[in-house]
Amino acid sequence: MEDQLYHPFISKYKDVEPFELDEGVYFHNMATKDTGTKTIVSGLATFEPGAGLPCHVHNVEESVTVIEGEAFCDVKGVRSFVQKFDTSFIPPDVPHRFVNVSSTERLVILWVYSQVNTSLQSVDIERITVKSDRCMLPK
Repeated sequence: MEDQLYHPFISKYKDVEPFELDEGVYFHNMATKDTGTKTIVSGLATFEPGAGLPCHVHNVEESVTVIEGEAFCDVKGVRSFVQKFDTSFIPPDVPHRFVNVSSTERLVILWVYSQVNTSLQSVDIERITVKSDRCMLPK
């Protein structure tokens, strides 16, 4: 029997209710397990001017593409300046964060997570905040 949830679909941005993940950072979950995906989830995050995520890790792979604006992408103590269409790949358990560099313009990113671990087993996605010094540049 065919899996009734596993089928093509289109999520309309205007129909997806955003939620504030961290102060000034709003997420739109566009394709998730709830909508029937099995191996990936994706969405958009909008960062108000100057807003950023705390340093964190995931238990799965993540890719982020800048859609609008400019950011700092801090990964394991290395800070990179990223702008429109630049794309990052973060393996599981690697400390990272994104920070909007602008004090006047918003930042919009497209994020994609795997729903499988490195052993290709299906897992729930975790986001674990870690000490900020794991993302910051070494002194």
